[in-house]
Amino acid sequence: MTGNLLLWCWSQEYDTSSKRKKKAVKFGDITSQFATTGDHPAIGDSDIAGFRKAIDQELVENEDIRPFVFYDHGKCAVLNYPNIVRLELLPKVADIGRRFGLNASEF
Repeated sequence: MTGNLLLWCWSQEYDTSSKRKKKAVKFGDITSQFATTGDHPAIGDSDIAGFRKAIDQELVENEDIRPFVFYDHGKCAVLNYPNIVRLELLPKVADIGRRFGLNASEF
């Protein structure tokens, strides 16, 4: 089995907790719609290229031997990984993502 981790920044329409509360949005709503359509209004622009570079430098740069696949979706990213590496991998990826202002949500 594999899992997916969506990493994104809030769009301007959702960038405060009061805006998110008013729109009653939850991480699950965002990932569900992203999985279906490839986007969600809450997903804003972010430095995915810089995030990718940090992932390559801090984890494993060689895509042939690393235990995940990185998908660049322009303003967000998705990592696909086998469940066997989930507990070790996700905290590292989420930590790198936080440095770029990214939220992380599994789907």
